[in-house]
Amino acid sequence: MGDYNDREGGHDECSSVTVPVDTLPGRAEPCSVTTRPSHCRSLFGIASFPDLVRSVYRRQSQRTERHRGVSRLLGRLGPVTIRYVKVLLASSFHYPRGGDSIQFLAMARALTERGHEVAVFAMHHPDNLPSPWSKHWSPYMEYEGGLSNAARLTALWRSSYYPEAGRRLTALVNEFRPDIVHFHSVHHHLTVSVVDAIVRAGIPTVWTLHDYRTVCPATALLRSNRTCELCRSGAFWHCVAGRCKRGSLQRSIAAAGESYLTRLRGTLGRVTCYISPSRFLAGKSLEMGLPAARMEVLPNPISHRVSAPSNARRGVLYVGRLSAEKGVDLLIRACSEEGHVPLRIIGDGPSRPTLERLAMSLGRATTFNGWTDSSTVAVSMSEGALLCVPSIWYENCPGVVLEAMASGLPVVASDLGGLSELLAGGRCGLLFPAGDGDALRETLRMALASPGVLKPLADRARHRAMTRHGEKQFYSQLERIYASLM
Repeated sequence: MGDYNDREGGHDECSSVTVPVDTLPGRAEPCSVTTRPSHCRSLFGIASFPDLVRSVYRRQSQRTERHRGVSRLLGRLGPVTIRYVKVLLASSFHYPRGGDSIQFLAMARALTERGHEVAVFAMHHPDNLPSPWSKHWSPYMEYEGGLSNAARLTALWRSSYYPEAGRRLTALVNEFRPDIVHFHSVHHHLTVSVVDAIVRAGIPTVWTLHDYRTVCPATALLRSNRTCELCRSGAFWHCVAGRCKRGSLQRSIAAAGESYLTRLRGTLGRVTCYISPSRFLAGKSLEMGLPAARMEVLPNPISHRVSAPSNARRGVLYVGRLSAEKGVDLLIRACSEEGHVPLRIIGDGPSRPTLERLAMSLGRATTFNGWTDSSTVAVSMSEGALLCVPSIWYENCPGVVLEAMASGLPVVASDLGGLSELLAGGRCGLLFPAGDGDALRETLRMALASPGVLKPLADRARHRAMTRHGEKQFYSQLERIYASLM
């Protein structure tokens, strides 16, 4: 998709944009996300459906129509500010595990610094940061490693719907008495039981989307390393047919079952407001069948201090999770023919052992640093020649790209999802066709051989990052959203 900030009527600074839920990007005809006839057959993707489910969607449609009217009215009223709010933030992990967790932690810190009272809810984990609210957190459950068959079945069952997490959150709510509950990534570990608990309590809810889990059981709209939209309108059985959840039939059944049950309960349609960091993610989620009553597009902020660029930039840098959808294997192969150029990889994840073996087999002098603190990442960005984001899935609004833009580090990225939007369609960075190793290699070769070509791109990117993704602007707009729900 194109970059909404550069369209007529766009916003030059960080601002919240309400996406009308009765029209979809690129569609000539209106399409209501809650009254589509396809929803009458979306639970199993078949032609007929029991009256029970029809009645559930009918009630969702009626409720959403009321919320849409309120959303349009609020949009006409303009900015609303508040001085103080008690907000409860909920996400699965309370340590910097990935971009969603980093934003969750940064949001808790920033809202506290702005004078709001903040409580946090997560799952217990050995790597969690300390919190006075941890006594209420959901019990730890390991989904990876050498689990017995019984333990694996227990984990899969819990990942679908875990009522204990909802009960624990209710206990925290009774103690803290929040005005707003703001969810981040809750599927799989906390599960949507926590959303149901807050809906029953009658507290306004905000849910920041970090991926496509609400419309894709396998999370990434990816199948056999190719983008996939077969589960559109609730046909989640495709996840099982393609074993889309890490190639496992058991995991795929559990993920698809959770999606069907969530759709049947109507949980997603009861969320008061969704926030999407990119227009692409918002549009794709609505197009795929997310029954959102209100959707706000609010680009992610730059949360970390940016180091001054070094006079001698050198090497290719990758920062992020090491998993299949990130396409890091393409980057290692592309760099293998440029042996004099160092490649530094900061991050960790399930694909790290495989990637280390690949680099070794290619004779590639690749440095794997694992996760490091934000100051070390900032220093690495000040020293690198360019940042590469070779993702093969629909990225959203990666914080690492924003940090690179703000530090003046040129960015080379695949042209999927929100990356093209973030880089203004190639005006603030270099784009290459996703999954095309040859194109990536040629793009890297050209960029490293002609640094003068990158300078104007990096300058425009830095200006764009500082004017459109400022932390102050972001939280002012978030406070406006909170105020409109209270």
